[in-house]
Amino acid sequence: MVKRRNLRRLFTVCIYLTVFGVSCFLYKIYLINIWLDGELVAKSRLTSHKKWQSTDMPMLLKTSTLALPSDRASPPGDLGRRVEMDFKDNATFKMIKQGLETFGYNSYASNLMSVRRRLPDIRAPWCLKQNLTDSLLPPTSIVIVFHNEAWSVLLRTVHSILDRTPEHLIHEIVLVDDYSTAAYLKTRLDDYFERFPKVRIIRAPTRLGLIVAKIFGAKSTTASIITFLDAHVECTVGWLEPLLAVIVNNSTTIAIPTIDQIDGNTMQLDKDFAPRLVGAYRWDLNFGWWGRAAMKKRYPNPYVPFDTPAMAGGLFAIERTFFERLGWYDKGFEMYGIENIELSMKSWMCGGKMVIVPCSRVAHIQKQSHPYLQSAGKDVIMKNSLRLAEVWMDEYKQVMFDVYGVPQYFPHYFGPVDDRKALRTRAGCGSFRDYVLNAFPEMMNPLVPGAFRGEIHNAACSSKLCLTHNWTNHSLMMAVCDRQQKQQYWTHNFYRELNNYSSCIETVNLGGYRLEVKRCHRNEKTRTQRWQYVVASGQIKSEKVGKCLAVNEGGKVIAMERCNTSDHRQKWLVTFINLDVSIFRYY
Repeated sequence: MVKRRNLRRLFTVCIYLTVFGVSCFLYKIYLINIWLDGELVAKSRLTSHKKWQSTDMPMLLKTSTLALPSDRASPPGDLGRRVEMDFKDNATFKMIKQGLETFGYNSYASNLMSVRRRLPDIRAPWCLKQNLTDSLLPPTSIVIVFHNEAWSVLLRTVHSILDRTPEHLIHEIVLVDDYSTAAYLKTRLDDYFERFPKVRIIRAPTRLGLIVAKIFGAKSTTASIITFLDAHVECTVGWLEPLLAVIVNNSTTIAIPTIDQIDGNTMQLDKDFAPRLVGAYRWDLNFGWWGRAAMKKRYPNPYVPFDTPAMAGGLFAIERTFFERLGWYDKGFEMYGIENIELSMKSWMCGGKMVIVPCSRVAHIQKQSHPYLQSAGKDVIMKNSLRLAEVWMDEYKQVMFDVYGVPQYFPHYFGPVDDRKALRTRAGCGSFRDYVLNAFPEMMNPLVPGAFRGEIHNAACSSKLCLTHNWTNHSLMMAVCDRQQKQQYWTHNFYRELNNYSSCIETVNLGGYRLEVKRCHRNEKTRTQRWQYVVASGQIKSEKVGKCLAVNEGGKVIAMERCNTSDHRQKWLVTFINLDVSIFRYY
């Protein structure tokens, strides 16, 4: 009898343990669904076949994100913190390296985080007091172009929009697949977003490149305002309302959020640097961030929207009809790059402007490389830059030609631009000179002392001989001038290069300095391709080694020698540039 009673007790204990184990397992699955897969979504995001009550989810629109249980440890990357990783572990290091090579950022760290990770509310107190009435703002179509983006990064981008944006302000989210080859971005992505009625995926029939894919996505939208975001961002609470308010106030203003940086290695949010920056560029049209203190225009209140001469290009909101009047982007641009500078110039030149909005904060993963450019196969930045210059920069287009060492625009290589020039005329756009004076008075003087272009002759040689770049072996020599503006065409440009079709004369140290012609790199630290033309003596002097170019052996050898102002072999005859640079600031 005692033995039977003990067996019953043992059986009861086993049942309790089994129930407890199953409960723990189910609770673990529940947490995974919340923090890793983003399975729980707000009531407004769900399709009709899966109903939820309003009490099932906390309100997301006025808070930064979901609240963690008080007894739960913070997950990786929570509140924008860095993701801790064991770099000494070989397997971990291998996955990190693979992610950096494939995506330009640490996808391994991203995969450790929730696709709905929390971010702090980083808006300034002044912004919180504005109390924008979002019921008076129009909804926007949000366009996101992606090509082989990491799964967790793309999902986190979309969830950050859904979780931190009033639902009525999202007309649609259009995900534009620019011919991705990753299998997980096909049916699996369709299935994932099937539950989100405002998310729509469109797929390019062939590889378009970022620029044309953005046009493809924009033309498919139906809202009056289009908002562009990169596929590797995280929106913070209150990000959209200030952008829309700017455009409602002035439909020809492009509104740009303050772009905070997410470290591409650790996924840590840097929220302190971006508010002090403004978009700008130098004469290679390469966008960069300048300090606001460098700009002439001052704002008593640092949190109101402020003018910027240029934008990074990935994140902005624009009124649809204004974008259309500006001709969208130039379809002749290839793949990636310079479209941001084109839109910057023409917005200011064609009756509009662009502003950065301090109260709108969007965090952006800073990539170490651009996969779009890696697969381009040729210098698309050069092509896109020269197309922009030919259409929009008037007489100052020649400065851009000098930067790339070419004498003129070649339609057969860079493509015809007659339609873009006609667009500019129809839109009634102003001059590039007006753009500099009104939007970018800080733009640098493009002419360095002794700037020249064209043939280079030597005083010790016949005037019929020109400095020649042998395109076969990349050597230098004096040869009979052919007037073809090819191997004998040189520019001494803003970057102090001796540039022939993007190949530059360089000082190479191989147990002693000698000359080679290499791809222009503009490395200001090494200065191996930087030269000074001494106007008084006609010498061409290396900024790296302090020696001068000279002709030896009847012009067969071009070498560097100790500078001697009386040596005719070091005297070079050039054609100086004549250009009005009074509108630019000087060094």
